[in-house]
Amino acid sequence: MSFEHLELKYKYRSSQDQIYQDFYQPCLQEAVRYDRAVGYFTSNSLSVLANGLDVFLEKNGVIRIIANPHLTKEDVDAIEFGYKAKEDVVIQSLLRELEMSKKTIETDAFNTLAWLIYKDKLEIKIAFTKNNSLYHEKFGIFFDEVGNRIAFSGSANETVGGIRDNFEKIDVFFKDHDLERIGDMEKDFENLWNDTTPSLKVIEIPNIIKEKLASYRTNHKPGSSFKKVIKPRPYQEEAIQSIQVNNWHGILEMATGTGKTITSLLISKAFLNDRKRMFLVIIVPFTHLVEQWIENCEMMGFSTITKCYGSKKTWMNQLQADIRDFNLGIIDHHVAITTYKTAASKEFNNYIAGIKRNAFLIADECHYFGVRSLRKNLLGDMDAKVGLSATPQRWWDDDGTDYITAFFGPVVYEYDMKTAIRNGALTEYSYHPIQTDLTDHELHRYDQLTKRLIHLYSDEKLNNEEISEVNRKRSLLISKAEAKKEKLFSLFDQKDRESVKHTLVYCAPGEIEGITKGLADLGYRVHRFDSEVSLKERMKILDAFDRGSIQILVAIKCLDEGVDVPSTKEAYFLASTSNPREFVQRRGRILRAHPGKNIAKIYDFIVLPSIANDQMYKSIASKELPRFSEFSRFAINSYRARQEIGAFLAPYHLEYLMDKLPWEVYNEFKQMEGPHENNQGIRSTNQ
Repeated sequence: MSFEHLELKYKYRSSQDQIYQDFYQPCLQEAVRYDRAVGYFTSNSLSVLANGLDVFLEKNGVIRIIANPHLTKEDVDAIEFGYKAKEDVVIQSLLRELEMSKKTIETDAFNTLAWLIYKDKLEIKIAFTKNNSLYHEKFGIFFDEVGNRIAFSGSANETVGGIRDNFEKIDVFFKDHDLERIGDMEKDFENLWNDTTPSLKVIEIPNIIKEKLASYRTNHKPGSSFKKVIKPRPYQEEAIQSIQVNNWHGILEMATGTGKTITSLLISKAFLNDRKRMFLVIIVPFTHLVEQWIENCEMMGFSTITKCYGSKKTWMNQLQADIRDFNLGIIDHHVAITTYKTAASKEFNNYIAGIKRNAFLIADECHYFGVRSLRKNLLGDMDAKVGLSATPQRWWDDDGTDYITAFFGPVVYEYDMKTAIRNGALTEYSYHPIQTDLTDHELHRYDQLTKRLIHLYSDEKLNNEEISEVNRKRSLLISKAEAKKEKLFSLFDQKDRESVKHTLVYCAPGEIEGITKGLADLGYRVHRFDSEVSLKERMKILDAFDRGSIQILVAIKCLDEGVDVPSTKEAYFLASTSNPREFVQRRGRILRAHPGKNIAKIYDFIVLPSIANDQMYKSIASKELPRFSEFSRFAINSYRARQEIGAFLAPYHLEYLMDKLPWEVYNEFKQMEGPHENNQGIRSTNQ
């Protein structure tokens, strides 16, 4: 079948013709493809063309439409329904059972439109002018199965009025002498479809659907779609005001567990209410934190969120479309969430740098922002930048710390552990330091490594790589001290098995399997929680832990940042670097408020080798005691903890070390001239 037998006129005018009956329907019945560029489109136009459309569909015909964004509410809903059907099994079944016929098309335009989209019979794109005027041209091309083409242009829109009711005129081109004009229209349409037409932007319809941008939303006020009204707490109000007065820039130094995430989203909401528009970019350390941030964003009412991590193919085109929609004014607010790894990529930077105005950046655990791979980022011109961290300073990386401050601005608000506990934002805790010895072999090995460090530092050419490796081995030796495991198993062997629940054990790398097995052999329901456990399994494990069916979790680092385990009541620290970021955050996770949790308990295994000489004892104590100083100062049993550890320090006259906080020790070492052996006592491989 082809157009060759059709008797067409060079023009159709409402004074003499029924355009839909005399032109559209006959062409559709013979066509296999229909391309239409039009000012207005509504699904009701399909019902007018029912008599030709049903035949067109029997031949697997495909329609491509480019229109302006002024769709009706019903059409937006129908289009959304069609796109959702591609993923939703229930909706698929509803549309699959729809029997497409002339009668269905005439009486059920909504489902017809959805069905066409679901079946890939209809593709719609939206055209916007770059000067905010109206896209209003009207032309179309029919194609038959043997390659013939019929082109037309004129005043008619793809609406019931344009096709049937209004007084319209179209000019038709189908003769051999029209081939150049037909080819020119075909080229114009392809340029539109591929978004290569100057002065226009043509985008995929799903980007419109996300925001329900249509004529029925013209009175919609930005920000009014927030689902849940969250009233800021007094300290959060202070944080919001601190960022506002600093021109929407600054770092929030808030204790872990005090709600940095919600506070930052409240700030972004205030920014949106002030500016009326916002493209929010959130950077997090790990992929498993993306979903947690999405949950919080949705709770705050942000419904359109793009995840940017992993394979670039999964997010690049979507992010580009989101930013284009925002710049064109199609959407008023959007959220893109990524990881620090992806944020360092050239593609992500180039796209985000293209946001024209009202870009807002939240950097979770912003101490990661100081890594060298991010220092050449293109994010500096964003209108608002908020960094979040309980410990924004970078350990042994002053340049990184300076860069973070230069990028985000200074710390504009602090909410420390003492205040958070006093206000009830965090749970009170007791602190139980457990003195631990080294074996003769461990002590000898530590002495060897220390002598090697001294030798390396005396060399004129410092071998930083070997220094770092020796330092790492010495730190790991302390973390893996055999006596720690013996004391841990002894403690748990004395406990009533069924009374133990909501307990964490932090161990050193390579120790997790042995400790998990040892606790299981004692009769406990215990599970490892490390990088070998998939993200999917982690959620099941944390849920079982929360319910109490898993009593103990043994972890290395996976629980350090971002993973919520608020039900935790007891934690055992077998291993920790001297970097305060690690142990301060671990403590914060344990102190999160939770129903029925009045107090938390922290057991900290501190190596103070009783058979070491004075110099070695001081070296190890200088490394271990800053953590004790930090943990003991806010504990409800601080005096008792100091008595216990003080008894081990007194013979060496080192009681003063109990008052040396991590950053105080750090600053003292930084001021020393030249290398110092104790300097190696505090340095950590965890930078």
